Amino acid sequence: YVEFLRARAVVRRMGTPTLPVGTGTLKIPKLTGGATAYYIGENTAATKSQQTTGQITLSFKKLGTLVPMSNDLLRYSSPGADTIVRNDMVNSTRIQEDSAFIRGTGSDNGPKGLRYWAHADNILSANGTVSVANTFSDLGKLIQKLLDANIPMLNVGWLMAPRVEVFLRTLINSNGFQVFGPEMRTGTLLGYPFASTTSIPTNLDVSGTDQDDESEIYLADFAQAIIGESMNLVVDASAEAAYTDGSTVVSAFDRDQTVVRAISEHDFALRYDKAVAVLTQVDWAPGSV
Repeated sequence: YVEFLRARAVVRRMGTPTLPVGTGTLKIPKLTGGATAYYIGENTAATKSQQTTGQITLSFKKLGTLVPMSNDLLRYSSPGADTIVRNDMVNSTRIQEDSAFIRGTGSDNGPKGLRYWAHADNILSANGTVSVANTFSDLGKLIQKLLDANIPMLNVGWLMAPRVEVFLRTLINSNGFQVFGPEMRTGTLLGYPFASTTSIPTNLDVSGTDQDDESEIYLADFAQAIIGESMNLVVDASAEAAYTDGSTVVSAFDRDQTVVRAISEHDFALRYDKAVAVLTQVDWAPGSV
């Protein structure tokens, strides 16, 4: 069979650590403000300082996929339709999860992703004039944001749309030499690994004035991200179940169907909101320089 084409899942692939959330909710204490050291003279009292504390809360978000299948299809298909459907449901769940980890708003019962965890100071706009110099400058500003915030830079990586990746791979300078291409063939950009996925949109320009629709580039220290796992992906099947089709409850037994359901529970958070920087209004596309 020919598989349905889906976006690449990238957040887990970048080495994001996971934590078990066995009770459905996990609270992680954190320092939001540190102590201050002062020089003092002889026989002089030390100046008092006080840390401030907060917490990160991971609370499970349930992600489900449900597909009713004809039992005739299951009985007579070759290769097995059940395997085809199960694999596609697993891929669908994986991609939806990844999309939420990148751009989830935290509403509609889903997790909040990198885009909306990012501190407001770390959301930058790309230079409206696309050039080699401005491209270097825009990428450098993202790196500087993480360094200025004292982020440990333990597992830093880039996320971008495929269109932006192709732009960077094919960008040439005034002498006709590739700017980033040789390094990107080794899997890094300015020293950090990168991944591309169509889960990052290229239609974010709502003004209607730009020739190319806008996208985003993310730079994050993925060691500072957390995936909380309440329940790993579970796939169940039932020939007696009922399911909702719009406003109608349908009996699978009555229709001689088998209902396949996939469920996982997870959440996503950042230890530091400045561990990610986002470049918005990215009009970069092959041939735009």
